[in-house]
Amino acid sequence: MRIAAQDEKPGRQDTRHSGVLPTTPADTLRHNAIRAHESLGSGTGWLERLRPSVRESWQRSLLHIPDPDVSGAELVFDDDALRGYRAAHPLAAVMPVIRRLLVEPGQDAGLLVAVGDELGRLMWVDGDAGLRRRAEGMLFVAGADWSERTVGTSAPGTALATAADVQIAGPEHFSRLAHSWNCTAVPVRDPDTGVVLGVVDITGGPDAVAPQTLALVRAAVAAAEAQLQIQRLQLRQGPLRTAPVPGTAPNGTDPNRTARNIAGGMTDG
Repeated sequence: MRIAAQDEKPGRQDTRHSGVLPTTPADTLRHNAIRAHESLGSGTGWLERLRPSVRESWQRSLLHIPDPDVSGAELVFDDDALRGYRAAHPLAAVMPVIRRLLVEPGQDAGLLVAVGDELGRLMWVDGDAGLRRRAEGMLFVAGADWSERTVGTSAPGTALATAADVQIAGPEHFSRLAHSWNCTAVPVRDPDTGVVLGVVDITGGPDAVAPQTLALVRAAVAAAEAQLQIQRLQLRQGPLRTAPVPGTAPNGTDPNRTARNIAGGMTDG
């Protein structure tokens, strides 16, 4: 199996130097990552065969976690604290968009959808019920810290550390607990300031790092950011002025249409 590269577009990073999977045989990526794990501390040079973005993430991870065998998520919120925290978080306002464009298609596709805050703490984890139970084994649950400082290389944590889109395949994860998982994550930005508010992640089997999955998450994040902007415009305009039609951007376009079309393509395929 080969993993297709993304078409280069204006404003997108060259995939050879970004967190997006390049055109490389999947078996080669996994082999290089496994050998890199085996060679940690030996100086045999296998670390250099990792993708640059993964290698840099491993190097950052090693500053905080000397041994990938002991790296793992930590639960930082109990149920009551989590409810209060996520209710007050800016991304709570866009969860209906995320559920409609990612969670519902993900249930049919056998994928998990996670939304984390700007520090890498997961606020929502939803999707395939069986997969959620499996993910509990590595504490991939709401309320857990999946930052790069805590878990090492993972799509949500590394996307936040680099403020860029990231795909991580199997043993490219720093923690061995996550070696059977694949994930794609895209940061969510404040539409006014550009500050990263959090991250949206899809986790699962090989489909979780497919090119169409990255396109789907990007489109859903764009729709979520547009929704934040719409809500702020409505607040600024006040009740006596005409507000944009819900579900459309200020110019009248539908920011959800692209994501719905991509999601439909995933479930049909």
